Amino acid sequence: VAPPAPAVAGPGEILLGRAAHPARWRIRPDLTDKIAGRFAYLTDARAPGMLVGRILRAGLAHARILRLDTAAAEALPGVVAVVTHRDVPGLNAYGIIAPDQPALCDGHVRHAGEPVAAVAAIDDATAAAALRLIEVEYATLPALTDPEAALAPGAPALHPRGNLMAEHGLARGDTEAGFAASAHIVESVLDLPRQAHGFMETEGGHARIEPDGTLAIFAGGQYGFRDRLQLARILGRPGESIRVVTSPTGGGFGGKDELTVQPALALLALKSGRAVRLRLDRAESMLASVKRHTMRIRLRTGCDADGRLLAHAVELLADGGAYASLGPAVLETAMEHAAGPYMVANIRARGRMAATNNGLCGAFRGFGANQMTQAVEAQMDRLAARCGLHPAEIRARNLRRPGSPGYLGQGVAPSERLVEMLAAARASPLWARGQTSGGNAGIEGVGMALNHQGSGLGSALPDRGAAWLRLAEDGAIEAAFGLDEMGQGLVAMIRICLAEALGCAPEDVRPVVGDSARTPDSGSTSASRGTFVVWQGTRLAAPGFAADLCEAAAGLLGREAATLAPGPGGIVARGANSGAPLLTYAALAARLGSPLTARAAFEFPKADVSFPEFAGGNARFLFAFGAVVARVRICRDSGMVRVVALHQHSAAGPVVDLAGYLGQIEGGMAQALGHTLSETMPMQDGQALVDNFDGYIMPVAADAPAMAVLALERLDPGDGFGPRGIGELGIGAAGAAIANAVADALGAWPDQLPIRPDWVLDQLERTEQCTSRSP
Repeated sequence: VAPPAPAVAGPGEILLGRAAHPARWRIRPDLTDKIAGRFAYLTDARAPGMLVGRILRAGLAHARILRLDTAAAEALPGVVAVVTHRDVPGLNAYGIIAPDQPALCDGHVRHAGEPVAAVAAIDDATAAAALRLIEVEYATLPALTDPEAALAPGAPALHPRGNLMAEHGLARGDTEAGFAASAHIVESVLDLPRQAHGFMETEGGHARIEPDGTLAIFAGGQYGFRDRLQLARILGRPGESIRVVTSPTGGGFGGKDELTVQPALALLALKSGRAVRLRLDRAESMLASVKRHTMRIRLRTGCDADGRLLAHAVELLADGGAYASLGPAVLETAMEHAAGPYMVANIRARGRMAATNNGLCGAFRGFGANQMTQAVEAQMDRLAARCGLHPAEIRARNLRRPGSPGYLGQGVAPSERLVEMLAAARASPLWARGQTSGGNAGIEGVGMALNHQGSGLGSALPDRGAAWLRLAEDGAIEAAFGLDEMGQGLVAMIRICLAEALGCAPEDVRPVVGDSARTPDSGSTSASRGTFVVWQGTRLAAPGFAADLCEAAAGLLGREAATLAPGPGGIVARGANSGAPLLTYAALAARLGSPLTARAAFEFPKADVSFPEFAGGNARFLFAFGAVVARVRICRDSGMVRVVALHQHSAAGPVVDLAGYLGQIEGGMAQALGHTLSETMPMQDGQALVDNFDGYIMPVAADAPAMAVLALERLDPGDGFGPRGIGELGIGAAGAAIANAVADALGAWPDQLPIRPDWVLDQLERTEQCTSRSP
């Protein structure tokens, strides 16, 4: 089979890659150590006398604890501390949205990974032996594993509030009249799987008591200041007495947004009075970590004979797992994208999330938007087939118009690029391959999907950012953000943004991130908000900082401050394009009596909640836009689907870091590949049936298709919101494009992900039977 055609950039687009844009390519500062295996994560810390922590998990999906006895474990030589819920001095509960999850179980076990106790010992073998000596007597309860059953009248309540974690909906227009007027109506049900984050560094870290009594927690996370707030409540001590370090983190993708091992680490360090390290092995991580919510999405969509949407009805039921975490916000975001990037006057949508005993669920890249996109984009292709239209054409006839209100009626930022994304996808050379058959070797198909991804926490939540700049004693320009480096390239972005804003070299900048003692509260490293926070923080703080640098240097150089400017390596004559600096930053710092500093605080851009048609809920203001074209090849013998090519067109404003942008989009597409074709964590009676990567199948390098990422950087005149985040854009439409390509090849859309080979073989058999009966 011929290789896929190379991607072609459309008007205004750039095809990302080092060869195409060598002048804009930046080598990440952490790259060399990571490739060499020298890069240290927080779980790599070792020190003399450091204890080893372990956590006892319930192992039961639903039970009551009748008796908990730790005496034998505490008596074991080498055991320094054992903690249970009785050792929690403050509130034994945490949760980003609802404090419903115990730090250590106090009686009601709601999932198999529930932490019951924790130990700290002189080595791992002793800690493991101590866990075996803890005596726990359980009264097993029936596991509630079906979300529909969990919401049925009379179902046993897993929480005092009941089993309905969240419910969101919207009704606009007259859907029944819309369906009555429709020439074509399609109905579908799509079941979406539980997905594991698969981060390289499992949950863990270390904790110690500092000489001044401060409790220092070093554990990979996504919002250290919120972690500190929750730990302060659990420990019953002031937040100022806790230092939380969350960077660098070996991957997060949303899975480390909630507390993980921090409560156990803190309690063990406080009780033992010594440094303690704790890291989950992969099996324990798979058992206890949050996963992507499973969802069942029912859609009924009607259009007229020309393919224009008239009515759309959505029913979503999500499995929220044992505790809320960020689940209600995930549901809210999914429902915000219930109509995709399309205009439909008559809509009825309802989403519910149920509590079950199926482990923990929470934030995951895409945050519900990608799951709804999966369903909506398949629906658009179904309608296109009914109307005899090209998939791009039916989208063009229904695409939201720039400047129109968002889905909830809110005003949105300018620079909408859906029209350009659709045009670029329609012109993709992958379409020229069409559907080709290679005998028994395979059958091919091409599909597309659109998405728009909101960034920020939305209109209903506080969303603040901040930045600190400082000329350090050694002459480094420190840029401090309370965001986290999780492998996404935050450190490189800070260096690039500040160098551009100040005029210095990227190497002059020393980023400081993920440390509550050394950075401002910049908000969560989630919701694709990091790019804007860094860009806006440097934009606001840099001018005053540059003026102060020049003013300080002017007195030392005997020149007017207006004739000077920050440059590579130090202060230069304004307008100078080359040459050594007049005064290095190190020399300037050495001659100053005190460090120069600058600070900026700001609000993340929000939707206008006073918009006349605002329908409530949580709405985004800043959006990035994307279109993906996928080409797949299906093996007739095995039913296996191979993605041959993925071309993603994206529009998120100016590209700050070309390599980082490319890596984020490619990484998102790879995660969509797994979600669509191979990744699932089946449960039985509340127990996961896989506990490692030998049974949980993530894509590897050999599975990666030919990927191309193209970016449209242009913003509308007057758009002052700069670059948009793209951390989630890459995953949003890729899975839907793959599924639509499979449907193009088979003539049937999958009703369940991941796409199963046996389902593919069934469709091939039906197709061949129909063909053989054709005249």
